[in-house]
Amino acid sequence: MASVFADRTHPAAPSLGLVLVIGAAIMLNYVDRGAISVAAPLIKDEMGLSATGYGLVVSSFYWTYVPVLMIAGWLADKVSVHRLMAAGVTIWALATLATGFAGGLVGLVILRLFMGLGEGVAFPCGSKLLARVPEARRSSANVTLSAGIALGPLVGTLVGGLILESLGWRPMFLIFGALTLLWLLPWWRFRGAVDGPVQPAMSAAVGVAVAPVSYPRLIANRQLWAMTFFHFTGTYALYFVLAWLPLWLVKVRGYSIGDMALLTGLFYLVQAASGLVVAWLCDRLIASGHAISGVRRGAGLLVLVLVAVGIVALGNAQGTFAIAFWLVVVAFGAGPTTMTLFTSGQTLAGPGSAGRWMGVQAGVGNLAGVIGPVVTGIIVDNAGYGPAFLLTAAIVVAGGVVFGFGVPRLTPIDW
Repeated sequence: MASVFADRTHPAAPSLGLVLVIGAAIMLNYVDRGAISVAAPLIKDEMGLSATGYGLVVSSFYWTYVPVLMIAGWLADKVSVHRLMAAGVTIWALATLATGFAGGLVGLVILRLFMGLGEGVAFPCGSKLLARVPEARRSSANVTLSAGIALGPLVGTLVGGLILESLGWRPMFLIFGALTLLWLLPWWRFRGAVDGPVQPAMSAAVGVAVAPVSYPRLIANRQLWAMTFFHFTGTYALYFVLAWLPLWLVKVRGYSIGDMALLTGLFYLVQAASGLVVAWLCDRLIASGHAISGVRRGAGLLVLVLVAVGIVALGNAQGTFAIAFWLVVVAFGAGPTTMTLFTSGQTLAGPGSAGRWMGVQAGVGNLAGVIGPVVTGIIVDNAGYGPAFLLTAAIVVAGGVVFGFGVPRLTPIDW
């Protein structure tokens, strides 16, 4: 399939088919990791887990996911991205499938560790490939990542809700794991397009070879750490919704599993749609001559305001209309936030170093997944959900401040 993202100065840009397959992997990534939250009301009751215990299960995924993100970022610049991605998908699919046989807290934690081990390869590998896309089309290409982040929980929630009501939570994991293994079939077809000849990355701007920057120079860069903190705050909010929204709707607001699935599905549907709309708008503005930095920074800061305000209001919302309205507000901000995280990191790093930059940024940024679920569980057990909503909003605001001042311009770094 010919590339619709390529231009004459950057012939190695991935084809539309490859971009869509990457997006499908991210979607399955979030279907499988989010399945635990969809099943949480049933698992929590069957196994007698406290909120802190459930938070520990969610957190354990990130104990392996975070270090693997950083290792995979380095490996993506060194070895076959095709094989690395295939190995990761196989590991996390088998761990998802095996979760259907888990017998208690220890078993769940062990399987979540293996799931994190496998899923950690997806974003560094995907970012390495999408960094080849020219700037004027990169938002649209990266929307496969942000859409996958939203569509994964959407599919997982709606389909998982149906399976929960008809078959129970164990068959849900068996089905999701088996479906993820099927992804390996289309991925195999793109093995030549993913790796191709082994050569230095090419700069889309000037068409010359660009070697990856060394790690000492990379980690000494202040903008990397500003983006990393921004990534931490954005993922903290996303994982708060992913892990706790279904449980909050069922246990606190009293919704059934079916109604919970519809409300949660609404969130992810709007998240996916807003990512597409804002990505299209950003690309149009950039193509028409507006500055890349101003467009992406402006969009990123604006949607953060929506997330922070929406989370505070959601925590106090009463009634289905109010809950749905504020879910939509938060979702509309969350979709473009994930796009901003990846396009900004890829732009700053350049195609030669995008794999290792995003490995560090996403790796350290995803410590939010280690810390957030446990902190939220402790807060919920001791003070209820209200303070947890407020803390999440405050963390989002802090991320916006650091991004605004720490990354004054979104332009490629002259390494």
